[in-house]
Amino acid sequence: MKTLVVSTDGKLMVTRPLWEAAKQHFDFDHVEVTREHGLEAYFNGADFSGYDRVIADTNLRRLGKRYQCLKRAPGLVIFDHDVCQNNVPTSEWYRRYPAVLRDLEKARIIVSGASLAGQLREEGIDACFLPKGYDGTTITDLGLDRTIESAFVGRVKNKVYKRRKRFLLRQEKLGKVQLLRADPGEPYNRLLNEIRVFVSADIGFNEYMIKNFEAMAAGCVLLAWRQPVLEQQELGFLENENVVLYDSEAELHERLQWLQDNPEKAGAIARAGQEIVSEQHTWACRAATFPGLLDAEIMSAPAVSWKDRIRLLGAGK
Repeated sequence: MKTLVVSTDGKLMVTRPLWEAAKQHFDFDHVEVTREHGLEAYFNGADFSGYDRVIADTNLRRLGKRYQCLKRAPGLVIFDHDVCQNNVPTSEWYRRYPAVLRDLEKARIIVSGASLAGQLREEGIDACFLPKGYDGTTITDLGLDRTIESAFVGRVKNKVYKRRKRFLLRQEKLGKVQLLRADPGEPYNRLLNEIRVFVSADIGFNEYMIKNFEAMAAGCVLLAWRQPVLEQQELGFLENENVVLYDSEAELHERLQWLQDNPEKAGAIARAGQEIVSEQHTWACRAATFPGLLDAEIMSAPAVSWKDRIRLLGAGK
């Protein structure tokens, strides 16, 4: 199957390790374009003859109304990490993704939530599930002394993360969790290696973000917001064996205290978490399963409804 991958440079900052590893599993041509305006220009002018699959490695919400350019591609597959925002009320793309995908008429979407993939399929969308992953060549356990008891590393300012921000800022005020930032690459990995318990708060997303895998890979105990049962099952996450989960402030505080009182058990959970992500959740692991998502015939979506047309009006600029 002749395949073309078109990546925006912003998305490629995350997915480059996936495509590097994928070269060992299937043949494809790879084009990098500058942001979403570059992708629009490429899709409007490219000759796609001879390709069976064209993979748009981009985020639809950044493409906005320019998504129409994708219609020119045969065998269109969209690889988008942000479709979880379909169920986040603070996102501008709340409930808009199915309308856009129906408007594209015949496209497959690869999303990073198992529950989300099922939801989209129920709406007639050709959706596949491929979890997020992490770069196993960048994030490793350095064997450092873990001088930070519990922390979160990352952004909280984006309005999509409103619930995360409100929750974590309260925990910081209570002295339960430090909120930290680091530059990508080695500084980020080193900071993770200084943290004993990484507190993840992916509230409302119904899937696990990349930081969960990275924290586990760096040897932290992952204390994460509990997602739907299907997500844990698909990832092999076992509560109090390789991860620790919570879904309320009270449970977070209880789990933090338990981990502090039981350092040997906490260490065992961290080691088990590190083992499972290194064996199953690197981008190299994802690359091995990616070709199987391309084989089946792409299904046509149901016709656009009047409700869809209203939602399409707000699908970006």
